[in-house]
Amino acid sequence: MDDNLEIKFEGLEEIQNKLDEVRKNFPYKEEEILQKLGKDLRKSARDKTTLGKGKKHMKNQYKLSKINYEKDSMNITMTNTSPHFHLVEKGHRQVTKSGKEVGFVPGKHMVEISMKEMEQTLPQVLGRWLDDVLGDG
Repeated sequence: MDDNLEIKFEGLEEIQNKLDEVRKNFPYKEEEILQKLGKDLRKSARDKTTLGKGKKHMKNQYKLSKINYEKDSMNITMTNTSPHFHLVEKGHRQVTKSGKEVGFVPGKHMVEISMKEMEQTLPQVLGRWLDDVLGDG
């Protein structure tokens, strides 16, 4: 099972051109918005995560990585260090001690829903941010 979620956007050529201009003239600004978007995603996922029975709540286990620099891009990764996070996110079978399957617990899809929400709002957020940085607004 693939646990990676990826957002791809189409039709953002104008925003991409502005991003290239920001990257060229204000390289640190791109890092700032990436950190902000990562924190927004983490907050959204935390808000959707239910409290569990353990002392360490899954909602407090979301971690953001440092910015990873690649050839022409940078990225940030959000993980949850809770050992049972994937079971709550994706769902799991219920099994008795003898190994008999007695049901299925559907996943809560906290991160998946948060990613889809971000996918809807990202063009507007980036557009406003680019206008502020480049002085177009």
